[in-house]
Amino acid sequence: MSTPARSAKQITDQLTALSKDMHALLQDPFFDAWAIQRRKALLDKLATRASQAVSTVFLGHHLQHARAVHAGRDFVHLPEDFLEDPPARLPAGSVVLLLNNDIGERMPRYMDWYREHPEALFVVWDWDSQHWLYMSCLLAMHSDVYVPAASENVHLLSQFNPWMLGPVFAAAHQWTRAFLFEHMEVLLAARSSTPLGRHVLYEAYPRRNRAVATLAQHFPDVGFGTDAFKQRSDLDNLREWAGHKTHWIVPVLAGVPIRIYNALVTGGIPVLPSFYRNLPEIAILGELPSYYHVADLLQPQAVNDEAVARFDAGGQSALITRVAQGVAQHHVDARCEQLLLALEDMLGRVLRSDSHHALGYVGARL
Repeated sequence: MSTPARSAKQITDQLTALSKDMHALLQDPFFDAWAIQRRKALLDKLATRASQAVSTVFLGHHLQHARAVHAGRDFVHLPEDFLEDPPARLPAGSVVLLLNNDIGERMPRYMDWYREHPEALFVVWDWDSQHWLYMSCLLAMHSDVYVPAASENVHLLSQFNPWMLGPVFAAAHQWTRAFLFEHMEVLLAARSSTPLGRHVLYEAYPRRNRAVATLAQHFPDVGFGTDAFKQRSDLDNLREWAGHKTHWIVPVLAGVPIRIYNALVTGGIPVLPSFYRNLPEIAILGELPSYYHVADLLQPQAVNDEAVARFDAGGQSALITRVAQGVAQHHVDARCEQLLLALEDMLGRVLRSDSHHALGYVGARL
């Protein structure tokens, strides 16, 4: 049975109360002591570091398709179950770069591994910082450098780690760059004008679920899916993405799903909620996306037709340009290099006692 809609006053009163509680909690002396402690911890770790250069980088399994762009970097890919028996030795000065999903339910073992290796720099890139707040707080507290992928909750999470980069936006990481270009014939094949939009059902977000269910009444390939794609081959997944001209996205809160970047590297047109126009994450996409309002969910065909028309404009030449630009700007190789360059810049400033540091959104400077 659905919950009755609240009145506007009830909603604003409850939001105000929640905001006051949050603001009051952030005044706790714990945060001052914690900030001082975390700052000293990194300074102590860097005291024996010879330079700011990042050369050896251990990558979690979710970054298995990432390849080093910089000739001076050595990427070491960890297996999927690496936290069951994590490496006992890490080269001095090396960097461990993990996504939040590389840690997940193995958080206690990760925390032990982190404490056992003061010789390495642990960087956590949190692709769910907009909604998995408990996990994000723990990750920020147990990393040398914390990197959120979303603008939402940045101030809150910065209270758990003064050494924060970014946000550094997420990226397409399902295929290597080489794989994409080796299969250009798949990307250039004929496509359906009906959109793709498989979403995982999250019970905690019924408003999102209602939107997906409404769209599913109009488009056969938009609706709720599963994690079955993880069992399919890279080529089969690429064929699915490259089989559609448009991709409808219904996000969790203000997060920017990886599916947007998948659409971009395969040359499709992402169709996004209208509030996205005001997010820094979307500013880097330029005029490429189409946008829908809540009312459009009831009659979405016109929005989709407009997106299809823009896909068709320019023909195959425009499609090739979109794929090339998408891979250059939104593939995980590019984003990892942006992150590591920002990390080197931060380390250099710390080692030089240079307090000027204002890198801002990483991924926005293309």
